[in-house]
Amino acid sequence: MRLSVAACVAGLFAFAPAVLAQAPGAGEQLYVAPPQGWVMGFHDQQGNVEVTELVPQGQSVQDWTEMLTVQLITGKPERSPQEVLKDQVEELQKACDDIGAGATAPQVENGYDTAIRAIACTKSKQWGKGELTLYKVIRGRERLYVIARAWRGAPFDKEHLPVPPEKTQEWLRFMQQVSLCDSRDGQRPCPGQRATPGPQFQR
Repeated sequence: MRLSVAACVAGLFAFAPAVLAQAPGAGEQLYVAPPQGWVMGFHDQQGNVEVTELVPQGQSVQDWTEMLTVQLITGKPERSPQEVLKDQVEELQKACDDIGAGATAPQVENGYDTAIRAIACTKSKQWGKGELTLYKVIRGRERLYVIARAWRGAPFDKEHLPVPPEKTQEWLRFMQQVSLCDSRDGQRPCPGQRATPGPQFQR
């Protein structure tokens, strides 16, 4: 497949807006529904940063080909989602032999500033493997939320993405269903309950 990261991302954003889920209880809440069969491999909180990592069953956070990472950074966010993603690109430039980054796609979802961006690391200097990650950043009023869906495998050329179009489309549909709401705020309502809601990330 001969597609640049930018071309891939441009094609991905032809889908409908995110579908939000009800958040029972009170407060600002993030909803993430992990892919079927995925399990939690790591969870930790250091200071104001809480990190949860999930992988397909049979994989681990030490040995994985796909991973979902959710970061909750407590404290009123000062940076925009676009700035956060720009910083992520700069960090990966230091950690990778080469990178490719799609255009940032900012939007407002349920009253919150969000942005999505795909970033390819052709070969990690630390792990010697290539990685392709789709990020979604949401700026809440109480914390910043960073959600990342990643693939890791053999090093690759950034003009030849290592995953098929169906996989990148699946990732985007997944990110569109990641949602933030606040049951205390009528301007950021929590919609009706799903039949099978994903786990809550609530603090």
